Amino acid sequence: MVILSNGYKLPEDGDFGDIWFNALEDNIQRLNDHTHNGTDSERLPATSVYGIGGSVLIGAFSVQPNGEFRALTNVPSGAEFDTTNIVFRDPTTKEQMYIRYEKFSVTQFYVFINIVQDVEVLFTA
Repeated sequence: MVILSNGYKLPEDGDFGDIWFNALEDNIQRLNDHTHNGTDSERLPATSVYGIGGSVLIGAFSVQPNGEFRALTNVPSGAEFDTTNIVFRDPTTKEQMYIRYEKFSVTQFYVFINIVQDVEVLFTA
């Protein structure tokens, strides 16, 4: 049995079922209970947590010839469009919104929407 860097157990050739299944059970429990605290699993960097955010307000949208509304939005300081994940949420319900967006530059992008409303934008690395 090999114990890996975060405490997971890796059965080796020749380990019997009682060893293998106990290791499997321990690994499943460890996966269930891990906290990304750097001890029981890898620590998550701050950039991986939704915390860098912004908003696109109703007044930023302008109507386009096809009937859509478009707003130009900035990527947060220090981030770039190509290396940032972007998620949109309704600022009231916090439900994810699946809307279209398009790169304008390394630090700006367009947000497209069919019905004008405020949009919360979350950025992660």
